[in-house]
Amino acid sequence: VDGRCAEEPGGRRKAKYRVELPGYPILGDGKSDNQNHAIIFSRGSIIQCIDANQGGYFEQMLLLPCALGEFRQEGPGLNPRIVGFAEHITSDIGSLGDFAAGAETAFGTVLQRCYSFLGGRMHYGHPDMMNKEFMIQQGGVSKATKTVNLSEDIFAGMDFTLRGNGRNIVHREYLHVAKGRDLGFNTILTFFSKLSAGTGEQLLTRQVLRLGHELDLPEFLTFYYAHAGFYLTQFFLSKSIPLLVFIWLVVVLDDPEQNFPAMDPDSKGTSGATVIATMLITQFSKLLLLFIVAQLAPLFMQVWLESSIVSAFLRVIKQIFTLAPLHFVFQAKVIGNYITNEVTLGGAKYLPTGRGLPTTRRAFLRRLDKGGGLYNDYAVLALYDGAQLLLAVLLVILGGGLAVQLSLFWWLLALGLTICSWLLAPFIFNPYQFAHTHFRADLGDWKEFFFDGKGRYWAEWYTKTRLLPGAGLRSSGVEIIKRGLFLGAWYTILNQKVHMLTVIFSGSSRLIFSIGLVAMPPIGMSLVACCILPALPSLWGQPGEPLALGWSALTVVLLDCLETILYLWKLICVKWWKSFAVGLLLKFCLLSFCLEICECAFRLHGGSPPAWLRVRINMWLHGHRMAQDIFVSSLILALLSVGAMCCGCDFCGLHNILVYRDPGGVHKNQQAQAVPQRGEGRDGFSTFTDLSPGYSTATPRRAVEADEPPEESE
Repeated sequence: VDGRCAEEPGGRRKAKYRVELPGYPILGDGKSDNQNHAIIFSRGSIIQCIDANQGGYFEQMLLLPCALGEFRQEGPGLNPRIVGFAEHITSDIGSLGDFAAGAETAFGTVLQRCYSFLGGRMHYGHPDMMNKEFMIQQGGVSKATKTVNLSEDIFAGMDFTLRGNGRNIVHREYLHVAKGRDLGFNTILTFFSKLSAGTGEQLLTRQVLRLGHELDLPEFLTFYYAHAGFYLTQFFLSKSIPLLVFIWLVVVLDDPEQNFPAMDPDSKGTSGATVIATMLITQFSKLLLLFIVAQLAPLFMQVWLESSIVSAFLRVIKQIFTLAPLHFVFQAKVIGNYITNEVTLGGAKYLPTGRGLPTTRRAFLRRLDKGGGLYNDYAVLALYDGAQLLLAVLLVILGGGLAVQLSLFWWLLALGLTICSWLLAPFIFNPYQFAHTHFRADLGDWKEFFFDGKGRYWAEWYTKTRLLPGAGLRSSGVEIIKRGLFLGAWYTILNQKVHMLTVIFSGSSRLIFSIGLVAMPPIGMSLVACCILPALPSLWGQPGEPLALGWSALTVVLLDCLETILYLWKLICVKWWKSFAVGLLLKFCLLSFCLEICECAFRLHGGSPPAWLRVRINMWLHGHRMAQDIFVSSLILALLSVGAMCCGCDFCGLHNILVYRDPGGVHKNQQAQAVPQRGEGRDGFSTFTDLSPGYSTATPRRAVEADEPPEESE
């Protein structure tokens, strides 16, 4: 429609051309539909798909004739190819911005150069130029089916490669464009979670299957490394440390009891703690430095080529000292979680990142109607696993896992880095996390979230994010195998030691004791209590009034602990502490298994149990899950309180140096100064108010810096 079109009744103009749609026009998540629809409005035979967060330089645009010349060929028509270009990341602001910019610099330059040379480069939404005629033949520059084509742009390169017949994808570095990346912790991880879920869907597509069949081995290995290989490696890395801790724990606790050496058939042999320590120091030695150097090499070499070796060293050192390992270990955990959930359970969807400035502090924990907090965001993804890993390491230490003559420095370094990252990374990179005013507000939010309204704010969050009633069974074969391995290991060890105990202390109750000790989950007392607790308000003269979830959480935890101690009392009496630790782990695993069965039952479609039974099972389930959240959040708050005591004062800028690489001016003390105002005489004045945390902010008439001279009144 333009100004030359005839007017119709009502003031609208008659369209000169209309686009005939094949059906409902919205197939994907927006970007892919927009790109494919825009092709018919473009002129010429070469198109460029450039993201909204990218921009061009005038000097680089003078090289456009050279870029367009890449499509010339002998004979008629244009060369059927996709030409990619490098990117200049401009958002290296602060620590997190530098981490994201460094990763993107390595990916957009060194890796793209190698992928193109080895034949594994595709289209990644970068400023690639494409032969439009050939892109139209394959349906457009993006695939636009929801869920399966979540990473829509990558399929343009896959389909282009599969069609063959002289098509090729190249990378050129004489032209580059500017690009801005994410700057905040949440936005960076939201972006990678979308990529991870999209990669999980890619693994299930026919394009990946056909490329695996058709590509030669060098091209296929490059394609795997550039796509699914990276994300699967992040998953393996995130699972390797917990798996090694599990093996460490099994071997240490399977050792004979110190006060009963007769259990060891070879008492003069090497202890299990020494055997596993030898394995760990073989795997985690100074060679760990070689892997760290290999991870830093792409960014180091690119900065060296673009600037100087001094700049490369400085950038790498800055990243290490501003805790880049904590960020990337946590990022690997999030990536591994999303890609495995996508492969096993599905349900990928587009997640808008926002790409806002990282200057807003996110609360520690907050109810959903106030926006939530960091604990709400990452509890299921990493915080629970971090707390479990910490408790497992404490059990290893108490079981004598460090009582060896060998040095476990490198293993303990990797282990400590993983635990700190999974527990504390979101809060360490949160702006003004340790400021006293905000920390006190976090404590108030924590109390409100768990205990106000009898725990309804926590229950609302748990129901919407974890329980998901009616969502269907959410489990996988891999998860069942993992649970079976965990249960089988602890059952075998405990059964062996209980058998030895029953042989030594024979009696009429030997068989009953053995079965109860090994196989019974500690749920009997808590279930009985949850059957009685709903009736207590009626006895107190408050019929129909629900019991506070905090009391039910305290009750079920105390009864579970009491029941566990009763089952393991014989081991305590004989001071078999390693066997007692194995019993605790087995009981914890059985209890977790029962809780997951209850959650799966609530998620199933169909008829529900009677109301009286549903209320009691719901109280039992909610009590245990609330106790878990109270414990994990209290543990994290206790660790963060150390940082609040050290870095929370108004004059300390250490945390600002970590987050922004600048001490900042927020905590600087400002001098109050009387300023006469116009029309108020010499008695009228306003006072400059300090805006740093810890000070109340009155509304000033005009903010005046300490060194600014006051205005003269009329």
